[in-house]
Amino acid sequence: MIRPATIDDIPRLVELGHLLHQTSRYSSHAYDGDVVGSFMAQLIAGTGVVFVAERDGKVIGALLGGITEQWFSTELLAFEYAFFVEPGARHGIISARLVQALTTWAELRGAKHVQIGVTTGINVEGTAQFYRAHGFQDAGLFFEKAI
Repeated sequence: MIRPATIDDIPRLVELGHLLHQTSRYSSHAYDGDVVGSFMAQLIAGTGVVFVAERDGKVIGALLGGITEQWFSTELLAFEYAFFVEPGARHGIISARLVQALTTWAELRGAKHVQIGVTTGINVEGTAQFYRAHGFQDAGLFFEKAI
């Protein structure tokens, strides 16, 4: 089941976020569960959205999103902050349902586009194929430099 997250979900979401963090290219970056929990609470309160995937009463994944005006117009752009699913559930319909929830949420709020990406370094090509299969088009590259 996919549903909007509640404040009660935050401890589990912080745990899942930590799992993603540890297994991604971000593992060398600091992870602060209090910061993550506070950010999720803000999204849940209305600055964005958090959808969770639940199986047998347990949260096994989430997609965090936001919406903003384009820097060059008043058109709304929806985007994904983070997208994580337990490793054993990543190749099922759960991921597709989370992406659809974000897309529907964005459309209902008047967004003209949804941007979603792969920055974790986890199965980059497979994830890109997943997004393409769900109607997303390649829109550029992402770069990072440590300083």
